[in-house]
Amino acid sequence: MKHTVLYAITTLAMLAPATVQAQRVQSIPDEVNEIRIEGHQNLHIVAGDENRIETNSDKSGIARVRNGRMTFSSDADDITIRLAPSRSMVFRAEDYATMVFNGSFAIRDNLTVETEDYARATFAGDTTDTVRAANIVLRADDFSRITSNVILKHYNYELASSDFSRIVLAGMDLMESSEANNWGELLLSTHINDKGKVYRGRVSAGGILLKTDYPENDDITSRVEVDATDRAVDFARDLSTELKRNSKKSTRNTEFDFAWGWHNWGDQIGNGFSGLEGTAEAVTNFRNLQLAINVPLINTTGFALKAGVGVQWDKFRFATPEVFYDQSTDPYGFAAGTWGSAVATSSLKARSIMLPIKFEFGNRHRWHFSLTAMPGFAWTGKNTGMRRHYNEVAATMDEHTDKDYSINTHFNPYRLDVRAAVQYGSLGFYVQAATLPLLKDDSQKLYPIMFGIIL
Repeated sequence: MKHTVLYAITTLAMLAPATVQAQRVQSIPDEVNEIRIEGHQNLHIVAGDENRIETNSDKSGIARVRNGRMTFSSDADDITIRLAPSRSMVFRAEDYATMVFNGSFAIRDNLTVETEDYARATFAGDTTDTVRAANIVLRADDFSRITSNVILKHYNYELASSDFSRIVLAGMDLMESSEANNWGELLLSTHINDKGKVYRGRVSAGGILLKTDYPENDDITSRVEVDATDRAVDFARDLSTELKRNSKKSTRNTEFDFAWGWHNWGDQIGNGFSGLEGTAEAVTNFRNLQLAINVPLINTTGFALKAGVGVQWDKFRFATPEVFYDQSTDPYGFAAGTWGSAVATSSLKARSIMLPIKFEFGNRHRWHFSLTAMPGFAWTGKNTGMRRHYNEVAATMDEHTDKDYSINTHFNPYRLDVRAAVQYGSLGFYVQAATLPLLKDDSQKLYPIMFGIIL
């Protein structure tokens, strides 16, 4: 008897870990025609004989169904969906979520994949794999990505990319008419808006090559822009993932404000659009850059209060070719040199650490408006101060740049800007005005104003 009890205890101990990690399987209700994931959720889709969900998560309530849509919670473990050949489905990923279709899929009537807000969808495999659907719809919005390493075989298709999103495919193959199965009139459409990109890869019909459409076919300007945007998107995704990993709270709504645009300055608060006259006159140029991370303190439907930290860079270019910071006047100001416009250009570089407090109104996935108070302080060093660039003018004077840090001690140590922004989704327009002068009281008063694109 003693040995029997000991054997039973040992067996249960060995089975306990396996029981905890046991896979949970659940059928997908017939009324579900859309699968949506959000937050940092990962979803894998594979071909199967029946429609079902597989997960190792021991959490309850990982999915909810409403009006034909199944939505998975952002804190659920990785989930796998097996998709039967007959099932047509819409897959939607939002807010840094990742969706992966693995290998080949048998033919079905409809397949729709939509991504938004830095989300990613990938068709994984190689060009020997195929995903077949009579109607294929791929839509990417707000810095999201849809990529495919497999061949997408279609009859009709719609490809749409907007707001710096990318659709990059290995290839698309128009199925032969014998496979069409009375799918109606052939419709092939591509929609590109607001710096979106679509690359179809190897374009063929019935396996016969018609053309190629790859990123490397773009001109150098477009390739540089695409590469820069991809790096920014990867950075935002990696940083958001790291914040979530290291935080006890969900950071699904943590946001990254990236703003860049034009700037100028005036002698009073808000009049920078009219600029200044004299040596301090600046050119309205595209050199305002801002990056901030915001965390919601209050986040309800239609309203959010967020606080964050960020960095702001400015490079103001003077209209006068050669400019010096003159400390012999009262107040201190700017003095013109003797070199002409063909010889010199002068600028003032400034950096600030900002602590934004943001009030946001409206639906952040659609139209919304925000007012942000931006206290901060100047951050001086070798990347700030005056710059005078001289072109080659004589044998005794080669092209070079003078770096003048004398103005650094005269930067106002404190900043207090106010920014208003109107956005649709992640893309919008901002106007920002300084309420404190850029330089301290013993210097000429300069009140910067900034405006441009905010993401």
